[in-house]
Amino acid sequence: MSAHAFGGELTIGVEEELFLVDPGSLDAVPAVHEVVPEPGERVKLELFQCLVETTTPVCRSAGEALDALQRLRHEVLERAEASGLAVLAAGSHPLARGEEQPLVDAPRYRKLAATLGDAVHRQLVCGLHVHVGLPSPAAALHAYEGVLPWLPVLLSLSACSPYLDGEPAGALSGRAGRLAELPSSGVPPLLRGWSDFEELRSGGALERVWWDVRPSPAFGTLELRIADMQTDVRRAAGLAALAQALVAGALERDVEPLDREAYARRREQAAREPPPEEELARLADVVERPARGLGGWALAEEVLGAPPEALRQLAVGADGGPAAVAADLRERTPP
Repeated sequence: MSAHAFGGELTIGVEEELFLVDPGSLDAVPAVHEVVPEPGERVKLELFQCLVETTTPVCRSAGEALDALQRLRHEVLERAEASGLAVLAAGSHPLARGEEQPLVDAPRYRKLAATLGDAVHRQLVCGLHVHVGLPSPAAALHAYEGVLPWLPVLLSLSACSPYLDGEPAGALSGRAGRLAELPSSGVPPLLRGWSDFEELRSGGALERVWWDVRPSPAFGTLELRIADMQTDVRRAAGLAALAQALVAGALERDVEPLDREAYARRREQAAREPPPEEELARLADVVERPARGLGGWALAEEVLGAPPEALRQLAVGADGGPAAVAADLRERTPP
């Protein structure tokens, strides 16, 4: 199991997950096979039939990734509109109930459903996944440990899922709690060496790994999976810039293993609360120099200087309920 695609130098690729919705009710619609009749490299299927996943090409910078994300959102919007549908981007849908949404009939999803049973329907949540290219497995493991202390603040910055199944989730990122219900999810384990990871991969185990960050040998990347899906496409690119800069910075310094219990506590807190100002200041100090060098500082700074989108959802919902939230999300989804 030693084959891998490492050899990259801090390139980035970004995956988004988008809801297909009825333009009138704004509820989720299981129409992905109509909108994506032939899944390809850039536009593909996800767990539920109401979702479309997009994947950018390999990009050198966050600005390049932003251009790709905008093009892909335009493509999905055009496809949806041709089918009489609309598109909504968020970490969760404020109206949709998971048990009412059918799954995509594919082997990997059938396997997941067999493992989770009815609880699989609690996974109707969407993430923003950022892949950062690395030169070697050793570099991937070094960066894996080096970015870990900063993942909770990325979670709180990205929080965009305050509603689950039509009700307030009791957290800014309800998605974070739902992901923690998956096997091999959430807190990334300590990996002493590449052989530890290879052992987990053996027998196809990697397909069942949903850690907040993980090496992805097939792409030669470190994949940061902590962030909620963003409604504002510029925030998606800004979070990619932060991920890229965190990986770059981690490669330049020694790292020590992080206490996993402390990480789990901080992760849980980050899902409930906006990022503390002092933590944002520390993150900015860590990422500014590498982000400037990689050309992503302007986009990263936008994210650091604005509240998580979940707070806007809650403010809109306080006046108009989840339906008003869905309408606002739809309006702000186009790039």
